[in-house]
Amino acid sequence: MISFGRYEEENAQRQNRKANIFDFLGFTHYCGKSRKGNFLLGRKTSGKKFRKKCEAMNAWLKAVRNACTAKEWWQVLKAKLTGHYRYYGVSGNYAMMDRFHRETLRLAMRWLNRRSQKERFNRASYGIYLKRHPLPTPKIAHNFYTLKFAT
Repeated sequence: MISFGRYEEENAQRQNRKANIFDFLGFTHYCGKSRKGNFLLGRKTSGKKFRKKCEAMNAWLKAVRNACTAKEWWQVLKAKLTGHYRYYGVSGNYAMMDRFHRETLRLAMRWLNRRSQKERFNRASYGIYLKRHPLPTPKIAHNFYTLKFAT
């Protein structure tokens, strides 16, 4: 058992320690504060899960880059990103979702360029490619603070 809740930060300061946090279902839960200064249960993607997701995405992109055309696997990449955003898209986790999005874009460009010996994309041409073939952007799917859920 760990101490956790509204007074955890105050208790931790009195005891000269860090406030307790815990990982559960791929999220790190921590004690936070709202803009008004009230207690808020904060959730963000667990660092361990984030690294595993990035490694899995890298392995998948490496395996699929020459197995089929980019047009075919780009649709699967869209579905993978949408699923990630729907699971991890909770209030207060936008920064980690955006970080995953940027890492995925970087990995996709890397593996697109490694399909042949000639580099195809630089940042400018990759930006044009992304405008023509957009990937889903991070979006909060479950807003726990206003109890409005995306449909």
